[in-house]
Amino acid sequence: MYLEALMLILNTILLAGLLWRVQYFKTLALYDPLTGLPNRRLFEDRLEQAIKQARRHHNLAAVLFLDLDHFKQINDTQGHPVGDQLLCAVAQRLRGCVREVDTVARRGGDEFIVLLTDLADPQAAARVAQKIITALHEPFLIAACPLQISASLGISLCTQEKVPSQQSIANADHALYEAKQQGRGHYRFFAPAGIPKMAAAGA
Repeated sequence: MYLEALMLILNTILLAGLLWRVQYFKTLALYDPLTGLPNRRLFEDRLEQAIKQARRHHNLAAVLFLDLDHFKQINDTQGHPVGDQLLCAVAQRLRGCVREVDTVARRGGDEFIVLLTDLADPQAAARVAQKIITALHEPFLIAACPLQISASLGISLCTQEKVPSQQSIANADHALYEAKQQGRGHYRFFAPAGIPKMAAAGA
């Protein structure tokens, strides 16, 4: 009787350990270990689903690609531990700028990407982009040191047209490049060929 009870306890412990390891490696595969945000793989999976939903329900989704202005300077002068804390603080602010149904992911380095779903019109994406720019412009207090950064964003709309998810990300990245050309702390919509760029300008 005692031996059976002991074996049951041991089996329970082993099973719990196995389940923990499975969950741990699943988390490593889908989430950024520093910020806890979804990683590129999970983001792309959710983007695929959002594009299908947009086509099915005749609404919009949007990809917002952003990076942090002046982050490299902070990382070089303040050190990587401060830079890592800043990235975590940025991730927290980004979460506060979107709805629970949206996705904020880290691409790597100081690059983040946001998926907005079920949008009524392009201006809904523009409002979120401006909200992010405003939120990240507020100083961060890291290790008792106030740090000032800004963010530039590129926006790609996912409509009913059959644009692959990877192309939507590339379009947002291209729009980010154009936003930086116009100055820091701006956002721009991706303008397909044949559409005047000013018509797609966000700010």
